[in-house]
Amino acid sequence: MKKNTILTFIFLAALNTSCQLTNGDFLSGKAQSQAKRVSRESDILDVVDDVVREEEGQGVNEDLRDLTDNFSNFPTSYDISDYINGNVAAMGTQCAMTDQEREWSFVKNVGTGSFGARKVLATIYQSCRPINTIINSDTPSLSGVSTQEATFSNGTDFKQRVVHDRVAMVRSHEVLRKLDQDPDYPGEGCMDATKVPPVYGYGSRKGLRSKEINLFTRGQGVSKEGAKASGIDCSEFISAAYAAEGLKFTTNDRDYRSLTTTSLHDTVKSKNSCIKPVKFNLPYSLHSGDIINVKGSHVVMVDTIGEDPLAIRRFSELGRCDDITISDFNFTYIHSGALKNYGPARVDAKTHAKNRSTMFSTLRAKAVASCKAIIAKQEHSSEMMSGRFSILRHDSSNSKCWYEEPAKLKGESCINQCLQEEVRGARNV
Repeated sequence: MKKNTILTFIFLAALNTSCQLTNGDFLSGKAQSQAKRVSRESDILDVVDDVVREEEGQGVNEDLRDLTDNFSNFPTSYDISDYINGNVAAMGTQCAMTDQEREWSFVKNVGTGSFGARKVLATIYQSCRPINTIINSDTPSLSGVSTQEATFSNGTDFKQRVVHDRVAMVRSHEVLRKLDQDPDYPGEGCMDATKVPPVYGYGSRKGLRSKEINLFTRGQGVSKEGAKASGIDCSEFISAAYAAEGLKFTTNDRDYRSLTTTSLHDTVKSKNSCIKPVKFNLPYSLHSGDIINVKGSHVVMVDTIGEDPLAIRRFSELGRCDDITISDFNFTYIHSGALKNYGPARVDAKTHAKNRSTMFSTLRAKAVASCKAIIAKQEHSSEMMSGRFSILRHDSSNSKCWYEEPAKLKGESCINQCLQEEVRGARNV
């Protein structure tokens, strides 16, 4: 059986069985644009031809030999999907799918934006353990960290973090405690996050235009009076996540950009913006990689989602939209914030049923309105941008919204392998 025949079959079968080409592996903007050609049926054979040439030129024949029993059998649909998703797909790319398949695919994959957030989170801890550690309402607040009044050079007062007892902080920290007990941590040539623990630092920025982004600096948000720490604030975390994935905020961006919650909100208004306010394709809602922003307050990145992340389908079927509570939400997010003093962390959205915030109170109101829109048989929700609140989604289908290369993070080589494994294994929360 000819290899070209098998490769053609693999592509066509994948389009009809898997039809989900997302993966955590980041491809450059150029490679991603090429991968998006798969979504146009007229280009399928061209892509197959390109892949055949690339496979023959890059020594992947052994993979195909294993996949097809020495080119004697067609692989199963599961093997096809796994092969295509693992080797060809660009993250955030989908081929021709039904609305339901397209929406549900985000449950099983880390979306555009979330991969970068996971990369920043893992790098700052020099471990993938924080990706698997979800802060929830039962998680105690950290010991050994406090705040003090401080003033920026422009005269603005703020609360500065102080790590006054590093040992107590590590012992009470769900991630750092386990890393401290791991005899193999840190890896050779890697930073030890138990010695320079990550914390939320209001105003701690990272110089994203540098050739290599250093996440391990203190920044203005962390006091020099306490122990050393890696400080980063909420909007810089999201900015770094976009840079780490090679995502632009506007098509005009040349350098990686460092936005605040205010400038992020205002960027949406630009005609060249790569981040768009979401209108839910009802009865679906959040996607992995969505940014939830409150201007002048806080910003987070949606990570994994459940089948009904805002509970709008379930409560619309019950006819009880007003009964939706934050406890009914089913998604996680990644951020750097003051919640429980953890700073960079992955958080269960249900946590905010007890830890109230403007962001989640507004999100609950949007969920109720979307639920009622389903009952009214509307196809779309209202635009998720009102007042200071917004839910934003990257225009990943636009090749101009990608840099040719992602930003390089200092220390990322220590987590790249485990990060790919974690992204491939991402599932429903």
